[in-house]
Amino acid sequence: MKTSRNFKILIIGLLTIFLMTSCSNELETETFEDSSLITVKLQGTPSNLNRVNLEILDIQIRVLEDELDPNAWISLNPVNTGIHDVTKIVNNQVVTLVDFEEIPSNYIYNIKLVFGDNNTVVENGIEYILDFNVNADNASINVVEKQLISNKVYDFVLVFDTDESINISSEGHANLNPKMSTEMRLFNLF
Repeated sequence: MKTSRNFKILIIGLLTIFLMTSCSNELETETFEDSSLITVKLQGTPSNLNRVNLEILDIQIRVLEDELDPNAWISLNPVNTGIHDVTKIVNNQVVTLVDFEEIPSNYIYNIKLVFGDNNTVVENGIEYILDFNVNADNASINVVEKQLISNKVYDFVLVFDTDESINISSEGHANLNPKMSTEMRLFNLF
């Protein structure tokens, strides 16, 4: 009798485990009905400079036509701000600045990389402080002009043209006039 009882407990236990593990494990998918996901990455171009340190404070997109409107630019909540040596992030290497940020599926006019004041360049072992060109305002604004589609992932790679962006004069002044291009890839969520 005791064996029969133990056998029943064992069978019930095995059936319970079987039923719990054999239930459908449907992949839960999250939809973004009125929004899209954005990632932003930074990449440099090969250069003869020893080091180019750029301080990145923010990444913003312009969603209104009037860029002077206080609500025209919105921050993408960067995850990797600070100083980055763009001579180390070339070819297939990138630094992720924004990682799957959910934003409304609006029209994007521009994407902007906002720089801090701690920017330096090293050439032939000599370090220079990078001053912004008179025409630059501590930012690099790139044209996007793209209507975002809901439920899509947009991957932006900002390619910093190192040699075109930096000018070191014979007097020893280093100027930064950011020249960047934007590559965009579109991915479906499902």
